[in-house]
Amino acid sequence: MLAAFCWSCGSYRATYTPEDPHWKDADTENIPDPGKRGPNLIWETVERTGFEQIDQLLDLDRSLRKVSGNSRQAWNINSFDEVPNSSWYTNRHHLIPMTADEIRRGAIVTGGPDTTGPWQVFRPKVGGATAGFWIEDKNGNQFILKFDPPGHPEMATAAAAMAGRFFYACGYNVPEETITRFRPEDLTIREGVTFKDIEGKKHPFTREKLNEILTLAQYEPDGSVRCLASLALPSIRGPFSFDGTRKNDPNDWCQHEHRRELRALYVLCSMVNHWDIKDQNSMDILADEDGRRFIKHYLLDFGSTFGSAGQCAQSVTAGYCNSFDLRDFGVSFFTLGLKRWQWEFAKDWTFPSIGYFESEIFQPGKWDPIYPIPAFENMTGRDAYWAAKIVMSFTDDDLRAIIDAGELSNPKARNYLFRTLKTRQEKIGRHWFAKVNPLDGFNSEQTDGQFVISFEDFALKYGFNQTAQSEFDMRYDGKTLIEARQIENEQIALTASDIKDAAAAHKPGDKPDANLFEIRIRTKRDGGEYGLPVVLWLWYHADESRLQLVAVEHVD
Repeated sequence: MLAAFCWSCGSYRATYTPEDPHWKDADTENIPDPGKRGPNLIWETVERTGFEQIDQLLDLDRSLRKVSGNSRQAWNINSFDEVPNSSWYTNRHHLIPMTADEIRRGAIVTGGPDTTGPWQVFRPKVGGATAGFWIEDKNGNQFILKFDPPGHPEMATAAAAMAGRFFYACGYNVPEETITRFRPEDLTIREGVTFKDIEGKKHPFTREKLNEILTLAQYEPDGSVRCLASLALPSIRGPFSFDGTRKNDPNDWCQHEHRRELRALYVLCSMVNHWDIKDQNSMDILADEDGRRFIKHYLLDFGSTFGSAGQCAQSVTAGYCNSFDLRDFGVSFFTLGLKRWQWEFAKDWTFPSIGYFESEIFQPGKWDPIYPIPAFENMTGRDAYWAAKIVMSFTDDDLRAIIDAGELSNPKARNYLFRTLKTRQEKIGRHWFAKVNPLDGFNSEQTDGQFVISFEDFALKYGFNQTAQSEFDMRYDGKTLIEARQIENEQIALTASDIKDAAAAHKPGDKPDANLFEIRIRTKRDGGEYGLPVVLWLWYHADESRLQLVAVEHVD
């Protein structure tokens, strides 16, 4: 983390140690209850849409860093350019491949409401286009029930179930969400339940009001109602923010706009068109695990993903501009309306169960959420590459497992969704892999007097390039020990003679980088020129005459 911070300050010096990389952040220590956070939705929308955009335009330091290619790198990455496990994030599919069944299952805890007994309604939400209610099953588990809007059977419930599986496999904390069905006559109302009208006055919640809510739901041919059951999160402490830190939480050490998992969320949201990503669609809970209480951070409310806007099909502008885009407005104003935007060429949706979700005009680097997100605005090429690796880790079977979770009844709709996801996935990989040298999966071993580093070229693995030729050099303390040497079979082999030369050049001392040797790998693809390097750092153990790979940096 310190190395990443120093890099971000523009005065980078490697400070890696033999203990690197670390894979667990110490942010789950026992803390006092920090209390609830209740941000103002209207104010945050105005702030994100207007004031923060103006502040960024006036931030000369940030602008100069962007122009010079020296943007602040994420603070919470480890020495292998990955994100450690934390109260925010758990490495799953891209580092520890999940089976298709595990992806399909997602964050399941209870398996959904028990349908063998009645459900008791204990809190309603009356009025609005997204009315619903909370129920408790016979086992005492509580769920929020959400429905599909009239005219779009399966759309919102499928979108939420699929997106939840996707973000869970990507590594985020999400609530358990399952698609289930119930019959209205199996619902009971807890005694004393009330609701508030638009004037804030309380009234008894009656069967008549329950039926009123159910008129906004889609009924199945057999008279049952399909719904999404979202397991209620315990000990809610309000949403987190995409910038700053949470007051009174000693574990919250990293400003949120400099967390890679929040910056790179931009790329993952673009994959499934999670246009409605915002502070209010997150949640902090006071977790109680192994006798420790700490804040755990969740993403939630995925009903406005894929082609769904929750209460209707997604607009053609969703994902292609903010709800009010100050920058796009300025461009249109100064070009007298001559500038055309990609959403103007959008085709209408085909399947009511999907809504508007496409891949033809999708451009990974020009996707926009509902309003500007501070963490997204700070994303670097390295952050985006990390997320693109996660997106590309999903095989065809994995994508179909995500779609299966949506329980779409129309095979043509499922096939369309798969083709659309596949095209978006390939566009994301091709676009963001071009921002760095996409060599990854580094492993090393020293045997028989040789030190061998192996890796994968992801651009070749996924077919984005047909040929690639890599070379490396090795340096120490400003001196070149190995001139450009060709790499064969995605392996760097340092011979006994190379290690002996490294030992001779080594100068023990107290400097942080006294034991570090630098390897820079450059690659030219499909007959082009050599591009940006991947930098490896090797620690030399003088007492054992041994090298150790301690860091990987994807230069952007």
